[in-house]
Amino acid sequence: MLLEVTGDILLTEARAIAHGVAPNDSYHSGLALSLREQWPAMYKDFRHYCKTRHPKSGDAWAWGGVGVRVVCLLTQEPASTAGGHPGRATIANVNHALRSLRKTVEA
Repeated sequence: MLLEVTGDILLTEARAIAHGVAPNDSYHSGLALSLREQWPAMYKDFRHYCKTRHPKSGDAWAWGGVGVRVVCLLTQEPASTAGGHPGRATIANVNHALRSLRKTVEA
C-alpha cells in the first residue's frame, strides 16, 4: 500500500521510502541530498548501478540497508551534459516507474 506522509520522511516507520530521481542523478538537493547524507552507501551503490546498467527513465531501483529500503523511481530525464541539471519528471516516466515499483513490491 502506498501512503502519502508529511513531515520528515526519514523518520518514517514505513517499510520503504520511494522518491523520484533522474538516471545518474547527483543527489545534490532536496530529499535526495538527505538520503545521500543519511545512507552514503546507497548513493555509492546507485552511482555504480547507473554506470554499469545504464538505466532509462521510467525504471526503478531498490536498495536495502540495515532497517531501511529505498526505491529510486527514475521519473526524470537525465542531464543533457555532465554536471548539468536533470530534466523534469514526465507523466509517462512516472507511470512506468510506478509499474516498476509494483513489480519490485510483488517480488
